[in-house]
Amino acid sequence: MVRLFVAIDLPDNLREQFGEVQKVLSAGRAKLTMVDPESMHITLKFIGEVNGSSLSSICNALKLINYPFFTIDVGLIGVNSSRSPRIIWAGLSDQGKASGLVRLIDTALKPLGIEPEKRKYHPHITIARIRQFNDSLFDCLAGVCGSCSGIIPATRFVLKKSELTPTGPIYTDILAVPLSESQ
Repeated sequence: MVRLFVAIDLPDNLREQFGEVQKVLSAGRAKLTMVDPESMHITLKFIGEVNGSSLSSICNALKLINYPFFTIDVGLIGVNSSRSPRIIWAGLSDQGKASGLVRLIDTALKPLGIEPEKRKYHPHITIARIRQFNDSLFDCLAGVCGSCSGIIPATRFVLKKSELTPTGPIYTDILAVPLSESQ
């Protein structure tokens, strides 16, 4: 069995900015698990555990996707829920382009028995996971508000294997599918 997901990688300058944000966030009293900046990405589709024999069919289906490249603007850093926050993330703005790509990925994978996500897609970059919340987190977030900015060029999407380890996940690129200059 292999654990798979589809993602868009980040440019190095944004990874560095998010690493600086993590330093500020770690000064608060909330217990956080930081995402390694080298592992940060925009998840388009979490596929989950599949048989290794399904891998070639998944790759073949993803290779057939034709979608124009687009850009994604990095927005404000916040939490997934103000009532019960579990994730610190950077919001993203792309005028629905990533959602359009997600729909194509879902359509391509559905004949293989991989069901579309039922929840509405919200593009974001996970910066940290909250293990134990503390109100001081909101002060830390106010301190980093607007500290990250940039544009992510979505010129390809990548099928990644995720291996969970005690020290964090290890991601391996399986397939990169270029996005087209026009459709």
